[in-house]
Amino acid sequence: MGVIFGIINIIVAVWFFSSAASVKKQALMWAAIGGLSFLVFKFLGYSMIGYLQGSLDQAFIGDLVEQGYVATERSAAELSSETFDDQSMALGIFYEFFPLMVALLGVSFIRAKFILSMGFFASLKHKTALKIKTHDTQGAVSTVSPSLTSTLSGWWNKVRKS
Repeated sequence: MGVIFGIINIIVAVWFFSSAASVKKQALMWAAIGGLSFLVFKFLGYSMIGYLQGSLDQAFIGDLVEQGYVATERSAAELSSETFDDQSMALGIFYEFFPLMVALLGVSFIRAKFILSMGFFASLKHKTALKIKTHDTQGAVSTVSPSLTSTLSGWWNKVRKS
């Protein structure tokens, strides 16, 4: 999952870069802020999971102690094998994707409030096109590449016609 988080982190940085460039702000600075804030919010998501799991474990152990359970060296393995059920798989999926959701919501909030200066839901509708400026080597005329969506739609039309 680490590789996927890394790819998403790069996409978030590009998203911040294109959003900042579309509203004429310092794009490189905001790309760095977007990448770092994604990591901070991901760490916050993992911390929240650790706190939640610790609370659940303490409640479960407290119930067992009240029932007369006495801890021994071999009891941890026996307890984990006795308490495994199908909910553990669903909980594992939740634990895997919760930090990603916290990070994506956090960086989208930062993008909305600080880069675009608009409401959260309105910012999700804001369209930003990543345009790459290149310079012609023959002269001083600069050209602008088409946006990503027009490039992809052009490729799609060529593939469909073939």
